[in-house]
Amino acid sequence: MKCPWPNFWTPTDMIIRAFLPIIIGMTYEKQIKKEQMKLKIKNIFLVVILIITTAGCEEALVENPKSIISPDNFFTTEDQCIQATNGSYAGLPRIFGQQDLWSLTFAGTDLFMFNGGSQTIHAVQNYNFSPANAQNSYDTWNRCYDAIKDVNLVIARVSEAPIDDSLKERLIGENKFLRAVYYYILSNTFGEVPLWTEELDVDVVSELPRAPLAEVREQIITDLNDASDHLPWPSEYGAEETGRATKGAALGLLAKVYLFNEDYANAKRTAEAVTASNEYALLDDYSELFDMDNTNNKESVFEIQFKRDASTNTNYIINYFYTWFLPVPDSGGGTYGGVDFGNSNLISYHEFYPSARLISLYAEDDTRKDEVLAYEYEGQPFTSLPEADRPWFGPKFWDLTASQRASEKNLYFMRYADVLLILAEAENELGNTANAISQLNKIRFRATGKNDVDISMAQEEIRRFIMDERARELVGEFNRKWDLARWGNLVDAVQSLPPDDNVEGAANVRDYHEVFPIPFDEIVQNPNLEQNPGY
Repeated sequence: MKCPWPNFWTPTDMIIRAFLPIIIGMTYEKQIKKEQMKLKIKNIFLVVILIITTAGCEEALVENPKSIISPDNFFTTEDQCIQATNGSYAGLPRIFGQQDLWSLTFAGTDLFMFNGGSQTIHAVQNYNFSPANAQNSYDTWNRCYDAIKDVNLVIARVSEAPIDDSLKERLIGENKFLRAVYYYILSNTFGEVPLWTEELDVDVVSELPRAPLAEVREQIITDLNDASDHLPWPSEYGAEETGRATKGAALGLLAKVYLFNEDYANAKRTAEAVTASNEYALLDDYSELFDMDNTNNKESVFEIQFKRDASTNTNYIINYFYTWFLPVPDSGGGTYGGVDFGNSNLISYHEFYPSARLISLYAEDDTRKDEVLAYEYEGQPFTSLPEADRPWFGPKFWDLTASQRASEKNLYFMRYADVLLILAEAENELGNTANAISQLNKIRFRATGKNDVDISMAQEEIRRFIMDERARELVGEFNRKWDLARWGNLVDAVQSLPPDDNVEGAANVRDYHEVFPIPFDEIVQNPNLEQNPGY
C-alpha cells in the first residue's frame, strides 16, 4: 500500500510537522516559562492519530518519537534537515486552510458579499470591527508568527548542520521563501509588524516593537533574493518534490513585493526573469486550472498543498474552502439550489455570493464567467439563488470530490497569469503602454479568443483596466483586499458598490481599514507594541 502523503511529505515528515514546535520548546525549556511569550505547543494527539492512520503504509512508523523530537539528535544528517524543512511548510495549510485568511482577503471588498452567520466576519464585511472583536486577524497573526518561529529555528540549525553545501543552500532557500510568505501576509494584513529573523530568544522577541513597513518589506526582498539564488526551477526538481518552493515562486513573489513598493523597474525586471525562464505557460482553458486532476500544472507558480485519501476516507491535510461557495443545500437533502451534483457527501455553508460589481465585470464572451459565476450546473439551472438577481460562485471555488468538510483541493498562491499581470502593471507605470497591452492580451486571448485590449488606451485607462482584469482573473485567490489597499482604492471601491451591496460597509469604511488592528492581547503583553492609527 502506498502512503498517500502529499507530494514530498513522508510519514516521518508528518511527525516532524506536529513536533517541530516541541523541538523548539525543548530547546528553550527555561525560556518558554516567560509570561510575555506565548509558545503554543501543537496538538500532540495529532501524532497519535497519524501513527494509527498510517499503520497500514508500506513505510511503517517505527521511529521512536522521543528520539525524533530531541534537539541533540536533530539537524545532524541530510534526512533530518530535509524533514525539518518539510515541517516548515506546515504553516501554509494552517493559514490558507482556515476561514480567517479567507475572511480578511474577501470580506469587505468590492467582489464578495458575505451571507453567513459569523458576527466576526460580518464585522469585517461592514467595517465595524475593533481591536476587541477582530478575532480573524488575531488568528492569522498567531499562525504566521508560529510559522516564523519554526522557520527561524530551521534556518539557524540547518546553517550549522554538517551536510552537503548545495543541499544546505537549497533548504535554507526554501525556508527563507516561506518566511517571506509569512511576513508578506503579516505586513499586508497589519502594516508594520515586529520583525524577527533569528532563532528564538524570548527576552528579545517578547519585547520587539513594530518595525517600519519599509524595513519589513526590505527583509522580505532580501529573503526572496537569497531564496531565488539557491532554489531550483520546477524542471530541476524530481516529481517527488512537487510542491516545494522554486526559483520561479521566489521571483514571482519578489516581483509582486516590488509592486507594493511602487518599484516598477525592479518589478518588471523580476517578472521578466520568470517569463524568460520558459518554465511556465498559461493553460489553454481557464477551467483546467481548477480541475482536481490538474494540480501543480504548468501555470502554477506556487500553490498550497492539501491531501486526503478518498479510497479510505482518510483526511491528512485538508481545507473546507469549497463549503463557503457551494450553492445552498435543499431541505430534502441530496440537491443544492435544486440541482443534483451526484455527491451526497458535500456540505455547504454558502457564506459568500458575488457582488453586482463582480458580475458586471464579465462580458458574455468571457469564458471565465462560467467558472466564476454559476447560474446552472451541467445544463441544470439552479432553482434557488443567493439573491434574486445573483448567481452562486461557480466551479472555480467548488470541490465535488470532497467528503463533508474535508477537501483536498489545492489553493493557488500565485499563477503565471498573475506574473503577466504584474508585468503589465509595471510596464504601464513605467510608461510602456504598448508592452503593458501586449501582456494583457495574453490573458485576454485565453478568456475571449481575441486580443481585445484597445491599443489606443492611455496610461490611466490601462491602469483601471488592469485593476478590473486582476479582479476577473484572480478573484478568490487572496489578492483583492491587498490590491485595493496598495492602490489606495479600498474606500472608493466599497463606496462605489450598488446600493443593494454592503450599505453598512460603505458608510463605515475609512482609509485606516486598509490594515487590521494589532491584536489587543499582544499589546497588553508587549508594552513596546503600538496600535494602528484609527483603532
